[in-house]
Amino acid sequence: MAEIPWETVIESSGASFDSIRDIFLHSLQAEHFWIRRLSGKDTEAIYGAPFTKYTDINSIQEYADKVEAETNEYLEKLTDQKLQSVFEYKGKDESINRNETEDVLMHVIEEEIHHRGEILCIYWQHDIQPPYISYTKYKGQTTR
Repeated sequence: MAEIPWETVIESSGASFDSIRDIFLHSLQAEHFWIRRLSGKDTEAIYGAPFTKYTDINSIQEYADKVEAETNEYLEKLTDQKLQSVFEYKGKDESINRNETEDVLMHVIEEEIHHRGEILCIYWQHDIQPPYISYTKYKGQTTR
């Protein structure tokens, strides 16, 4: 996103959320929400900030860094036993839901993939070649 004009990032796109910024922030919020929920931490303020609070790439990057740090902290402590355990939570409709932790994490990944695809389509609509960064390139070589 940093390579494209800010006006394009915030332009109404007619997608699931109004703009590239909003779609990207929604993806971050969803990850943040589920990681905090799985960690037993408060999630109330996550959806409270309007997308318009993020007025430039730097503010979005700061939030992305925060979410990534919390996700990494959670994953570093995750055991196989915890991954297979049942996670119980209240849904938006106040119903009690029970899913394996692994399935909740797969949902987070699916949400990210879905919205990343949306963003890529918006790039193409603007004749912008989206950057390709594979997960292995992003993570870099292992030190193990």
